[in-house]
Parts: sequence; C-alpha cells; structure tokens
Amino acid sequence: MKRMTSAVVLLLFPLALWGQAQMRQAGVCGRCHVVSVLEWSISRHSKGGTNCQACHGPSQGHVTNERNEIKPDRVPHGAAIAALCQDCHGLGCPKTARTAACETCHHVHALVNPKQAQSGEDPELAKFYTRWDQFQAKMQAGEHLLELRNWAAAREDFQAALGLIPRNAQATAKLELCERRLHPALPGFEIEGDQYDSATGLPKEVRIAGLGIPMVLVPGGEGDIGSDDLAGAQPVNTVDVEAFYLGKYELTQAQWKALMGTNPSLHQGDNLPVERVSWLDCQALLQKLNERVPGRDFRLPTEAEWEYAARAGSDHPLSEAELARFAWFRDDSVVASGTPPAFLQVEAFAPRPVGTKQPNGWGLYDMYGNVWEWCSSLLKPYPYDAADGRESDSAQGLRVLRGGSFADTADLLNPALRHGEQPARRYRWNGLRLARSVPHLTKD
Repeated sequence: MKRMTSAVVLLLFPLALWGQAQMRQAGVCGRCHVVSVLEWSISRHSKGGTNCQACHGPSQGHVTNERNEIKPDRVPHGAAIAALCQDCHGLGCPKTARTAACETCHHVHALVNPKQAQSGEDPELAKFYTRWDQFQAKMQAGEHLLELRNWAAAREDFQAALGLIPRNAQATAKLELCERRLHPALPGFEIEGDQYDSATGLPKEVRIAGLGIPMVLVPGGEGDIGSDDLAGAQPVNTVDVEAFYLGKYELTQAQWKALMGTNPSLHQGDNLPVERVSWLDCQALLQKLNERVPGRDFRLPTEAEWEYAARAGSDHPLSEAELARFAWFRDDSVVASGTPPAFLQVEAFAPRPVGTKQPNGWGLYDMYGNVWEWCSSLLKPYPYDAADGRESDSAQGLRVLRGGSFADTADLLNPALRHGEQPARRYRWNGLRLARSVPHLTKD
C-alpha cells in the first residue's frame, strides 16, 4: 500500500496545511505523494498551472490500484525530463539557453538548483508556524481536559484550535466528541450501558427505540477488503469506512414479524434468523422501520461495511477450527443427531438461534454462517467505489450477499467471498442484518 509512517506524516502535516491551495491543485496525487507535491508547490510550476498530470498523465490505473502495482502513465528520467521542459521552454533555459540535462541544475519538481543554498525566509510560512504552535497548545490543553472528562471546557479549546487552523480534521473530530458527550441522545436509539467510543464519543451499544433490537457501533477507519485468492474479490483494495451502527445479531423472525406482520421463514422460531426473504423484501421492511422510528437512516450495510465489520481488524480468514467457535455451518447445523454422511441434501441442515456462538472482536454475532446476509450493493467489479452506482436503489442487477449459511462448508465463510443474487429471489438460507448511519447530534 502507498502509505507513510506516522512520524513522517506528523512532520509534513503543517507544511501540507501551509500549501493546502497547491495540494488542492495537485488533486489526488497529494493523497500519497505529499513530499513531491510540497516540492512542486514552492516552484513556478504551480503558479503556471502545470500540475502532476501535465508531466505524468492522468494515470488512472495507478490512482485506482492502491497496492502500487500499476505505475503512472509517464515516469520521465534523464533526457525525457528535458523533453517535457521544452513544452513550456521551447527556447531553452531562460538563464543558460540550454535545451538538455535540465535535471542537473533543477530539481524536477521544485525548479530550484539542488547545489545552491537558498537564502531568505518566507514570511507567510513563518506566520503559519507561529499559528501552528498556538494550535498545538490548544489541542494539548483540550486533550488534557478530555482525560478529566471536562467536556465543556475541552470543547472551548478545540473550538479555539479550529479558529487557528480551520477545517482541521483532528480538531473537528475532537470537537464532535465533546458535543456528543455533552448531548448523548441519538434519535431513534435507546443507549445501552455506559460504554462510549473514545474516538467519537458515541455509545458502543444501543437499541432501536420501541423495538428493542440491539445494535453495535462499528468504529470508523481504514481497512483492506477483497482477496488475491478469490477471482471475484480481486484486487484487494483499501476502503475508508465511517463509523456506523450494525445489528448485534441477524434480524430474527420475531423482529421481522413485529414490523411486517408475517413470517416468511421455512424454519420457524422466534429467535431464529429470518430467512427466505429477498432483497426487495428487505427494502419493504426498511421502509416500515424508517417510517416508525425517529431519525430514519436504517438500511442494509454496504458490502465494504459488511466485510470491514466481519474482519473486526483482522487481515486473514479464520480456519475451520476457529470458525466453529463463531459460526453455525455445515456439520454442526445438521438437524438429525449423530455423524452425518459425506453428502446430505440442504433439507438436512437448519439455522440456529442467533447469538449462541461467540461474537467477533467488535461484539457482532453470527457474521459468518447461520444465514447469508443481504448487502445494499450491486455486484460490480472491485475496487469498491460507492460513487460508481453500485449503491443505487435500482431493482436491476445482482445484489451482494455475504457470510455463508448453515448449509455451507467452511470455504464459503471467507469474509472476502462475494455472492450475487437476483433481488427478487427468496431462498431459505438468505437473511439480513440491520445497519444505520450515525444519527445527527441532537441538543436538548
């Protein structure tokens, strides 16, 4: 992956803020190539409107493939650098009139002579560093107040920090944390227990108001999804997931009936996961739920959210022995007692009550096995991109199911495995798990 160490990021962060206008001009390249963009930002390149793409090409394949397996369209070296310079300097160097070996006198990004010491200071940069020191002092004071649980005073420091460095992501997140601790109520949720996420101030466990359906906070972050070993899950790609709430258990038949009035499941039981429901059936249930509960925003998880939550910070699939602790699947889901024969029809297997195996690292039960879980996403090739139409509400195309079922073997319970199905089809091994975006802050 194209990532830098935390120490380098912290060192470059104030400089990146100072050159934020140039960073915006550089576009997506600044996401990974911070040093190169900063070098370029102090040259006449930026003032002349020459950005990264002018020399390196659009490089869409390079941008999309975050494993750095596809190089930019053009990576000029030696004489090729001078050829690019001539696009703007057709008469040669303004100082020497040379038309070759430009890189021997000029840094290719910064247009400065690397052999010549630079004199003078940038007064704007000096002012910024003074402001940055003040910003850091306010952030440290706020952090200390957070440790003392003095939310109101910490909020004032983080507001002051944002006044110094507007739109700073760290200060914005800390300010929101304070607001959530000062105003913990979430519309449509009843807070369960007193455990809160230290990064966001959000309650870790809630219940849907009036229905008692438990949900767990999935912390936001960055994670890899996909697998190099599964053709339909390639390439492995990195997703940024915002914090959201996900059902602690698969939706049960009793919960489905409370909202819809009927129970479509083949294997009946109030605490069994609802099954034999289509993706369209799930949309009908979500509509009723959102009409009933304040705040709305209940939905199916995207497949990126589902895999991120299922992995719970792990980067490898579970072995069959490990899966047995977390999932109902195949042999331990046989209805009849005794050792099953080598081959059984699907009728020999059945789902089990939710929450009767161990939860994963984020407190979610039955993420593997029991029933396949519908996701909101259309089955489209990776890399995952929520903006490419795969999260549309169209009834056309295959919708993604994840997690495997009670009748499946261990290899189908791989967290990266993607299965697509027609949105109108109902099978005895397909169910769902509720998701909800974090409700907006309410101030009583």
